[in-house]
Amino acid sequence: MIYRIAQYRKDEDFTDDRWDVTHLGERTLAEVFHITHPDHLGDTYRVTEEQADKLAPLTGLTFDLDTYEYYLEPTAD
Repeated sequence: MIYRIAQYRKDEDFTDDRWDVTHLGERTLAEVFHITHPDHLGDTYRVTEEQADKLAPLTGLTFDLDTYEYYLEPTAD
């Protein structure tokens, strides 16, 4: 599985950018997104302010939640 953070301008359907965060590992992503069942990591999750605060130091990404919406989007390898 490949995990990416996708950035969408609010009220738009097309992504502005995507960043691969697979290197963080499933355990870390599950902890950040409060996922208790590993099978749920195949779902898409919206990044909240709390999650953005946790992801920023792990990824080096800057999250602008006023302008964009971010999602964890898994895809099959």
